[in-house]
Amino acid sequence: MAISANTLFLLSLACSTTIHICNAQINITFTAVLIFGDSTMDTGNNNYVNTPFKGNHIPYGQDFPGKVPTGRFSDGKLVPDMVASLLKIKETVPPFLDPKITDNELKTGVTFASAASGYDDLTSVLSQAIPVSKQPKMFKKYIERLKGVVGELEAMRIVNGALVVVSSGTNDFCFNFYDVPSRRIEFSSNGYQDFLLKKVEDLLKVRKISRSLFDLSPDPTLSLMFIISEFDM
Repeated sequence: MAISANTLFLLSLACSTTIHICNAQINITFTAVLIFGDSTMDTGNNNYVNTPFKGNHIPYGQDFPGKVPTGRFSDGKLVPDMVASLLKIKETVPPFLDPKITDNELKTGVTFASAASGYDDLTSVLSQAIPVSKQPKMFKKYIERLKGVVGELEAMRIVNGALVVVSSGTNDFCFNFYDVPSRRIEFSSNGYQDFLLKKVEDLLKVRKISRSLFDLSPDPTLSLMFIISEFDM
């Protein structure tokens, strides 16, 4: 049974809704974008990871500004770039692992996503990417570095006002259920979907607030807005 996942549509719809709300004079603004997930969200972190899944070579990037491959699995921009641009935060979202990332870029957000990863850690065993469950560890390092740049109070304000986007799940089915059917031995398609949804619940708890992020936040009153990409069987 084929996977039906329309990440771009869901994110564009949610972002468009947010912008329409802003145009209606309701005070909803975001200080930054913080991104987690797989290749739909990875703007170049895998360039610095020991994995064969990299997008820093041609033909990728032919429609990107400068016409250079950046690590994005795309001819041009990815969803994080589009979301940040639509919200007038920045034109492109840098990968957190980029050693050349500037302090100024940190203030408006980064992506922690890793192409070929998934909610299921087994997916990253096969791909050697950074699983979604481990990406909050990078978020913790981001907070510490941000504190060093702007101070603890301003870092708290930036993180608490950020839009968080999480998109993953497709690789889990492709790698573990269809290509190498290791999970198909354990689960039916519905059972594996439930297994992955439990992984999402482990990441996103307490009124759609990520417990992993919540525990790492400098402020216990954290109020992040999440856009979650769903996967359907």
